[in-house]
Amino acid sequence: MKNIFILSVLLITVLFINNSQQIENINIGALFYDDEYEIEESFVTTINVINNQNEVNFKLVPVIEKLYEADNSAILENKANRLIENGVAVIFGPSSKSDSDIVSLICNATGIPHMLFDYLGEENDLLKINHQMTLNVFPSQPVLSKAYADIVQNYGWKKFTIVYDEEDASAPFRLQDLIQLRDLNEKIVRVRTFKRGEDYRILWKSIKGERRIILDCPQDVLVEVLNASIPFGLTAQFNHLFLTNFDTQVANLEELRDNVTFAVNVTAIRMRQREIDNMEGNIWNEVDVPTMKLLPDLIHDAVMLFYLAVKNISVMYEIDPPGTPYQYEEGNENQWPMGLYINRVMKIIASSDDSHFHMSYMQFDDGGQRINFTLEIYEPVDNYLLATWDPDGHISQKEVEITNIKKMVYKVATRIGEPYFMLKEDAENRTGNDRYIGYAVDLIGAIAEILHFDYLFVPVADNSYGKFNKETNQWDGIIGELINNDAHMGICDLTITQKRKTVVDFTVPFMQLGISILAYEKPIEQKPWNAFLEPFTNEVWIYVMLSVFIMAFLFLFMARISTAEWQNPHPCVKDPDVLENAWNVSNVFWLTVGSIMTAGSDILPRSAPMRTFNAMWWIFAVIIANSYTANLAAFLTNSKMEGDIKGVEDLAKQNEVKFGTIEGGSTYTFFSESNETAFRLAYNMMQSQDPSVYTASNNEGVERVLKNNGSYMFLMETTSLEYNTERNCKLKMLGETFGEKHYAIAVPFGAEYRSNLSVAILKLGELGQLFQLKKKWWVNEDKDCPQETKANSETNDLNFTEVRGIFYTLYVGLFIAYVVGITEFLIYAQHVAVEEKLTFKEALMKELKFVLKVWNNKKPVSPACSTPASSHRSGSTDKTNKSYAIRKLNGTTDMDERKSMKSMKSIRSIRSLKSLKSAIVNTIRKI
Repeated sequence: MKNIFILSVLLITVLFINNSQQIENINIGALFYDDEYEIEESFVTTINVINNQNEVNFKLVPVIEKLYEADNSAILENKANRLIENGVAVIFGPSSKSDSDIVSLICNATGIPHMLFDYLGEENDLLKINHQMTLNVFPSQPVLSKAYADIVQNYGWKKFTIVYDEEDASAPFRLQDLIQLRDLNEKIVRVRTFKRGEDYRILWKSIKGERRIILDCPQDVLVEVLNASIPFGLTAQFNHLFLTNFDTQVANLEELRDNVTFAVNVTAIRMRQREIDNMEGNIWNEVDVPTMKLLPDLIHDAVMLFYLAVKNISVMYEIDPPGTPYQYEEGNENQWPMGLYINRVMKIIASSDDSHFHMSYMQFDDGGQRINFTLEIYEPVDNYLLATWDPDGHISQKEVEITNIKKMVYKVATRIGEPYFMLKEDAENRTGNDRYIGYAVDLIGAIAEILHFDYLFVPVADNSYGKFNKETNQWDGIIGELINNDAHMGICDLTITQKRKTVVDFTVPFMQLGISILAYEKPIEQKPWNAFLEPFTNEVWIYVMLSVFIMAFLFLFMARISTAEWQNPHPCVKDPDVLENAWNVSNVFWLTVGSIMTAGSDILPRSAPMRTFNAMWWIFAVIIANSYTANLAAFLTNSKMEGDIKGVEDLAKQNEVKFGTIEGGSTYTFFSESNETAFRLAYNMMQSQDPSVYTASNNEGVERVLKNNGSYMFLMETTSLEYNTERNCKLKMLGETFGEKHYAIAVPFGAEYRSNLSVAILKLGELGQLFQLKKKWWVNEDKDCPQETKANSETNDLNFTEVRGIFYTLYVGLFIAYVVGITEFLIYAQHVAVEEKLTFKEALMKELKFVLKVWNNKKPVSPACSTPASSHRSGSTDKTNKSYAIRKLNGTTDMDERKSMKSMKSIRSIRSLKSLKSAIVNTIRKI
């Protein structure tokens, strides 16, 4: 019984798990027109992405009904009913091409959620009651109309013309806040319409002379419409065009970029996409990518919104889609309860999570209209952002492009400082801008050439960038000149800071930089010739040498007392009279030294004690050799390693080296306002120093670094740091770059020419002129620092100076070897001269001639030197003398000789047998 109970429990558990893991299909319906390919593709792709993630135990199944331009409301109703018959849990569409709201009415009566992704006209209270199940992810028309009005008001436009497509029924609703201004003053605000395909020149001719135009035009005909306006002067330099279509970015306005007659300032809007930071760490990143077109992205967001709602509900409830066909009858209130709940959950999720939406957060009002969205105001020709609008009516940055720079003399405030702005050597004999040279001079000249304006440089009296005086509540320097309207723009190594941005505007940056440490480059100390010996102390070298000698003699003594080392000199003689020991003073020392050098030896010990003795010596030799190699590498390259200070963190932890920066500058502000522990500690240390470590300029800081020879370091911007290190070999950059900054041109608040300056800077960057300007003023072609070839902190390459001692040792050893060899050769020549009765010169020349014949490796035996030690040398081949010399030298007796002869005979017989055997084998092979 117990086993039956356990089996029953297991069976129930398995059935429960299988049932819980069963994948449920949820049909979702959609109504698309036959030419809405991109929208349909985005719809299907989004569903596939959702299903492929396997996050839930259900699958979304798309059920699509196609619509055509000729379909009326009755056909639309039938196709919507077909979707309901298929048990769809939601219906998407149709787009604004449909002029009927029959689908909304059907969904409202059945309780099936209805998702829209395109604009709708203005709704009254009755329509809102009949559209309670409808959510539209497209921006609400009233809110969008308010956004347009806010943007135009921010421009400060007093007079403008509104142009829109007459066939677009929703255009008047989107532009209603602007059109209402026409009712107040028709002379200030004019409204014109056009029809697709007509002669657009008629439209532009009627408003010729207008400088500010609001154009609501479909993106597919936008370029054609704009080209038609060129002959009427509506695209001149001082005109401004505001494009309201959300898809302007795909209208190919780049075609007009190179058209010299298209010089109008263009501004457009688009819905702001989800922040990239919100996409990090999201598993959808690689597959869930925006299409950059509005409606496909909005259909994606609508599908995602429904999926997230169903996903949350499915945790607690089982979703059972409706399967009963609906016949539209007035008063039918048989609604699907789950649909009402899904609709409510979608409204909650829309405003709380944007991690899966392309167009950021959504929020719906009671009528299902989207009232929360953010618009980006951008320049569509060159595609760069100008500002953003939020539903509260705030426009951040307030960057509005009005007109091109006017023909007037612009005052450019600047300060003297290398290499941005400097006086020429003969400035006293020059006037105006011709007195100055530098990076800023060339940059303003290049911008003026693009924008065609005149300018005059005005160096500020206090030569200051601009800092705020808390006592007087005034700004000085360049910033003060701009605030007081005494200058039109300011340029130098002027950093964009948050405090400065509260009082002036900046263009796009023309240079990116950071902060680093300027340090003194100490001369490299030249190592002595015997530096290769310094990894070991003198004491260690003495012990190593003593160990070699002692171990050699101990090895020799061990070899002589070891019986296994005494071997038969003639293996063929079974009963030898004498035994020989292979170890003598010469080869013992060779083995000992060779072990240290890892060279090895021709002979090796045989006995166990000798092998143990030798193994221990080898271990010692390996450790000594590798220790020397490791210490030598570290010792010879230690001059390339930096000291203990490698960055700001190290500076803040020590008290020996003082450091500072320009007082009141952007680097000073960076440290004073930073929340990083290391930077705050560094700032506190600078503040506590007496005398002050701050300077009034970069030049003063550089001079202070050179004067203190390493006891003072200067925190400065990398651009100025690179300029000084290029021109002084005693200076170097220490540590990594931190605190990213940007240099830009400063202009007064609301300056209408700021955007034009930004465009010119961007163009210079695209053409590579900014890079060329920096190269011109920073790179020092005449730089010749000998230390650079000796050391490079990023590499560990050694030069000859550091390893010359090793070469010296090699040369000395070779010299000694050759001295010994030549001495031995001269002694041998003297013996040959005596034995062969020749003069020393004749014998020497004879032997030298033989030595120079390098191709001859065989040498006759010399009768004068026929000892075992010299049997390889030249001389007579007389066998009798050779035999006699051998006997005499060795002191052998006739008995020993006879034994030797007997041994030789046995050897000859063995050789004869081998020869006979070889002859027989060769004969057999031939047969």
